[in-house]
Amino acid sequence: MSAALVSPLDSYLTRVSNRLGMATKALSVVATVTLPFVVVSGMRGMNFEQIPLHSNPHGFMILVFAQLALGLTILAGLKWRKLL
Repeated sequence: MSAALVSPLDSYLTRVSNRLGMATKALSVVATVTLPFVVVSGMRGMNFEQIPLHSNPHGFMILVFAQLALGLTILAGLKWRKLL
């Protein structure tokens, strides 16, 4: 390639690579934040007699608030580590 075309091509490829990196980072954050919700909800949905908070009338709301607290803690940790 000509030297005049190499610099604009490198600049374009760098911008494309940076956009791809930002998209990958965003998807990783979404996956990291939602993973605990999926795991806890999946365990809660199993048909066993010895599920924690099964007999508690407020068990569902306790679980919802625990999941929200866990998600907010993960978000705070990501912000603290400057990953967001």
